[in-house]
Formats: sequence, C-alpha cells, structure tokens
Amino acid sequence: MLKNEEDIRKLVESDEWMMRVLRAAEKLDLPDWWIGAGFFRNKIWNTLENNNEHSNSDVDLVYFNPDDVTPETDWLYDKNMKEIFSDADWEIRNQARMHLKNNFKPFTSTADGISHWVETATCTAVKLESGKLKFLFCYGPEDLLNLVLRPTPYFSSEDSSDAFYSRIESKGWQKRWPHLKIELS
Repeated sequence: MLKNEEDIRKLVESDEWMMRVLRAAEKLDLPDWWIGAGFFRNKIWNTLENNNEHSNSDVDLVYFNPDDVTPETDWLYDKNMKEIFSDADWEIRNQARMHLKNNFKPFTSTADGISHWVETATCTAVKLESGKLKFLFCYGPEDLLNLVLRPTPYFSSEDSSDAFYSRIESKGWQKRWPHLKIELS
C-alpha cells in the first residue's frame, strides 16, 4: 500500500519505463520542467487498485519559458521526443502561455500552471533533478493516495464544474479505478 512520498519514490524508481522517460526529459534541460497528469497519477492509482496494466503512454511534460511562447516550439519538442522515445506519446507544453486556454491570469511558474489543472489528484508531478526524483503536490498528496477526485478551486464553481464532470465521464476513470471517490469540497 502507498502511504507517503517515500512509498511513491520507491514505486517510481522501480518502474523502468517511467525512469527512462524521466531521464529523457531531464536531458532536454527545459526550464522549470515537470511531468504530471496521467503519467504520474495513473501509476499511483493503478498500484492502489492492484491494476497491473501499463499506466499510460501519455507523457505530459510541462515547463516555463516566458521568452518563447510560440506553440510551434512545443510541437517541435513533441516531434523530436517522439522520434527519440517512440513508446511514449509526448505532449510538451510551455505553461507561460497555457493560461490562455481557460482565460486565467498569466501563470508565474510551472507549478502555478499545474495548480490550475482540473482535479487536485492530477495537479501532481515528478521530475529528475541531478538524477534524483522530486515530486510536486500542489494540493498535497492525500487525494492522490486516497483515490479522491476533487475539483481544484479553479473548477469548483457551478460555471466551471462541467469540465470536472465531463473529464470523469469521457476518460472512464470510475470504470478503470472503481474505488475512486468524488468529493466536491
């Protein structure tokens, strides 16, 4: 059972594919980079649910570079990483421009961008820094470790809750992880 950050560290370190992805990402040397969303969350949830399937081939790498906010730069990173590391579906996005997607104020860092994602358990990330694992838990690790789906403050109002519920439905999360609990506060 996963209970804390040290348990998560051991889990990620034991996954050869995840570590290969993280080493490849570290070599990009992008400013303030992290890999989050399904790459990290799904591994934790699969482990908690004793689901042995490969966590996910999606690699959502995010970084922060206010000096180059062109989407073409991200697309070039995607293409290059898919050629180098073909068993992963790379999506690399600069958080210095992603605030525009939902009309948020400009983000100040990658962590700020990640904290604006839809669910608290998704607002988590991992990276290698000098070969050592580091973790980001924008809202703490509790929801992730307890299989809780909760909207972030940015998606908890009536006006924005549709995004929260539509993601749960479209991604089939409750079928894949039947012990997920939806909590709204």
